[in-house]
Amino acid sequence: MPAPLFTPPGFGRALILLLASAGLSAHAAGGAPGFQSLQWHAEQTADADDLSVETAPVETDVWQRIRDGFKIDATAEQNPLVAVQTNWYASRPDYVQRIVERARRYLYHIVQEVDHRAMPTEIALLPMIESAFNPTALSPSDASGIWQFIPATGRHYGLRQDSWYDGRRDFTAATNAALDYLGKLYLDFGDWQLALAAYNCGEGCVARAIQKNLAQGLPTDYASLPLPAETRNYVPKLLAMKRLIQAPQQFSVALDPLPNQPYFEQVTVHAANMDLQSAARLAGTSREEFLALNAAFPRKLIRADAPVNLLVPAGQADTFQRNLESGDWDRWEPHTVQRGERPATLAKRFGISLERLESHNQFHLRNGRFVRAQTILVPVRQRAAAGIATRSVPTGDYQAQRGDTLYGIARNRGLTVAQILAANPDFDGMLKPGQILKLPAGTEPETLAEPVRKVAFAPRAEKLAAPRHYTVRSGDTLHAIADRFDVSLANLKAWNPAMRKSSTIRPGQRLTVKRP
Repeated sequence: MPAPLFTPPGFGRALILLLASAGLSAHAAGGAPGFQSLQWHAEQTADADDLSVETAPVETDVWQRIRDGFKIDATAEQNPLVAVQTNWYASRPDYVQRIVERARRYLYHIVQEVDHRAMPTEIALLPMIESAFNPTALSPSDASGIWQFIPATGRHYGLRQDSWYDGRRDFTAATNAALDYLGKLYLDFGDWQLALAAYNCGEGCVARAIQKNLAQGLPTDYASLPLPAETRNYVPKLLAMKRLIQAPQQFSVALDPLPNQPYFEQVTVHAANMDLQSAARLAGTSREEFLALNAAFPRKLIRADAPVNLLVPAGQADTFQRNLESGDWDRWEPHTVQRGERPATLAKRFGISLERLESHNQFHLRNGRFVRAQTILVPVRQRAAAGIATRSVPTGDYQAQRGDTLYGIARNRGLTVAQILAANPDFDGMLKPGQILKLPAGTEPETLAEPVRKVAFAPRAEKLAAPRHYTVRSGDTLHAIADRFDVSLANLKAWNPAMRKSSTIRPGQRLTVKRP
């Protein structure tokens, strides 16, 4: 079937040579972001008017949906390495069973996204090879998460990483990024096996292997390329896992039915300062289950001034919101400890275990005592503090309590720390219990009606208006332009063919932007 929005294979060959000559090397280096839903849908529906389509029955089992969506050419399984890898997995049914059980949380969402882009459903099995569906998996090369992004590639595909949040371990965000990347690689190489190989070792690695074989008059299919050993086995591993899913009874693998329905819901918390243990309790689920769905917080602490997206088991979003509004939970705030204090004493003072205190902080200790004054995070019990709105009220003096911090006092009264410092010019930086602070007119808390916004994972529809043009200004980047017009970077590049070879833009250049 023709694919009018896809670059034809001839372009892929030209780009391969360009990549090789440039010496690119991405899973690590990234590259242009990949195709998203509109392009994938267009490939499948371009000639729909010429086809007689019979409506297929709705599947009730995700495993069967996966089997029905297998699209990678069956001749790929003739690679002898596929049989080797199949035997390896078949001889370890317990290992396979553990992977299958972990996958149950995530597969429905991945299959939905893969189907939405009309990709082969073999792609949904890729985390079995990458990470065994372990959301906190970390490789020796610092690749992290279910899809095993290294830091640079993750950042290139919009996965923010800092000490509080790692987008590579944010399941829904990383899934979108991985499928974008795989779509881009299929665009580059015009073949799914080559795209998968490039996901493993990078575009430059595969491009150079193709160029080498071309120079020697050798075939350039995946099985014929001189690739690193890990990459030569990478696609066979995926195809071996495909065989096990296709006929589990032949390999002593038990695939219990996996309902064709969402495993989780997304909730958006408008402000958060809680640890995951509290969040799990609010959602009415176990800490382990909550962590499996929300692995993006390396310090087990949700700390953000902007809205935060969390996943809760399906049917628990209302429970989470109800408990957040009416239940007690801990807000974590900065607290300065003095040299010589003991963490165990602090934990007792704040009514938590030492283990929980340690999980959110990095202590600098000698002989069990702090070696210097240090700011750490401690829990402050509050009632329904998430999603706070404010209203202006006059305030006056405030007497500091044990455990208070300037940040906490400012936050609770709708002030900034700078405003408090300006009102107290003699403040020496050390807040002591009983100390009197002058507070300017500020605010007092008032609970919002909707501290949590429930988000449904519905298929994303994209409707395009008539094309318009944008003239590039000094300092613009493609990413900034895409953000400005609320379109994906992949679509922006697809609408501007010159961008498929290079992401470089210059002032005065005119770009086509099809605004939704």
